[in-house]
Amino acid sequence: MRSDRTAPRWVALALLLAAAYGVFLSRYAAFAVGGSDSSGYANTARRLAAGTLLQRPRCLDRLGLSDALAPVFTPLGFLPGPRPGTTAPLYPIGFPAHFAIAGELTGWDVGPFLVSPVAAATCLILLYLVGRELALTRLWSVAATLILAVFPPFLFQAVQPMSDVVATFWCLAAVLGALKARRHPIWAVAAGASLGVGVLVRPINALMVVPLFFALPFSASAWLLAALGGLPLAAAGAAVNVYCYGGILKTGYGKTGHQAYLAVSNFGPRFLYYGAWIVKTLSPVVPLGAVTACALRRIPARDRALALSWFGVYFLFYCFYEPYRSFIFLRFLLPGVPGLLLAAALTAQEWTIGKKWPRLRGAAAIVATLLVLGLEVRGNREVVVLGVAEGESIYPRVSRWASRMLPAKSVVVTTYASGALEYYTDLCYTRWDSLQPETFARIREAAEARGYRFFALLYPDEETELSKHAPGNWRRTGALRQIGIWQLDP
Repeated sequence: MRSDRTAPRWVALALLLAAAYGVFLSRYAAFAVGGSDSSGYANTARRLAAGTLLQRPRCLDRLGLSDALAPVFTPLGFLPGPRPGTTAPLYPIGFPAHFAIAGELTGWDVGPFLVSPVAAATCLILLYLVGRELALTRLWSVAATLILAVFPPFLFQAVQPMSDVVATFWCLAAVLGALKARRHPIWAVAAGASLGVGVLVRPINALMVVPLFFALPFSASAWLLAALGGLPLAAAGAAVNVYCYGGILKTGYGKTGHQAYLAVSNFGPRFLYYGAWIVKTLSPVVPLGAVTACALRRIPARDRALALSWFGVYFLFYCFYEPYRSFIFLRFLLPGVPGLLLAAALTAQEWTIGKKWPRLRGAAAIVATLLVLGLEVRGNREVVVLGVAEGESIYPRVSRWASRMLPAKSVVVTTYASGALEYYTDLCYTRWDSLQPETFARIREAAEARGYRFFALLYPDEETELSKHAPGNWRRTGALRQIGIWQLDP
């Protein structure tokens, strides 16, 4: 990365713009936990802060029920623990650890929900710095950074309490540390530590070993230093896996059978699906520019390999993952997207310094960049990526309503809102999707004997399932937006 006398001014400007971007994201961020992912992260974070990753469902003892019924009182984002009557987190602890730190430092009503916006803003700084380490000019480093900032999946995840942007942050940090290690080997420790945190956030980030092979110096000492940086994080992850799941390599995903979603037969449709979305959101310019980098001999071979393998390992892996028909699953590729953008930027830079018509080439490249940005802006409007907060706000609202209006001795039947009830209230709840009629009859008998009453909080598509799993004389008594409120006659 080149340096000059104007560097301090550029640094100040970059920090100012990143801060402005972070403020913008915070303005539209969802300060709420609701579905399986966000509530799972938040509730795991609270357990981490309390030092109790394994817990008994609070309803078991209150209702005097056996340990065997723990699964029906397990909120979304959790699964049965290794010991009877306990529940364990479904998700890795890396992202919840960020929540826990932020919650303890700035309060649980605000801190956890700023993690993604702050990580997104910092990603832009890291991407710019990685571009400069790869000998991109300021212009093309800024171009790649702007495209990431407006990329619809990135923006969509940056305003939610989800792990994707934080996973991207640690991948960028790992590559930056590895590139700096080419000049100062001690940076390899930072690269290894960043990779270690990234794997704790999302285990599949272990794929970053491939691009880091090209980013780090080709020396045994560099890899030894990187290993020293990563080993403490690996040991922490292994200890959590043993404690929560009973084995060093066991995870919550393995307990739920996620490996069954991988199949060779998925490759064709998934390749076309992801490819189409990349073209739709980034235009053909970016992927074509990235592929062209393969043939540009003026770009150092290991830098080309770094950028292309960075995106390639994620793209190829998720092509084997079970197909989904939703825009939001582009988030899986986010940790690899910086590599795609950097490869395209390297191509653009080389193309603009050609011998013939350099000014015309430069103007054309800038116009192409503006077209990509325009297409991204249109995509953001179509998907309404900045409307997440409104939709998610129903979860804390209905949870606080339930806490305020329902009797203390209530059992709430729900599934989608179970994680929110765990986070925001002290109420008993049970998940209808884990109930069978005979199980519900046992729970109802025990609960009513202790003076408990049954209510339900259900989205429209849950309402048809209620009587199948929890039969009884249910009456709809009201609604909060799309969530219906039901009461069971004693």
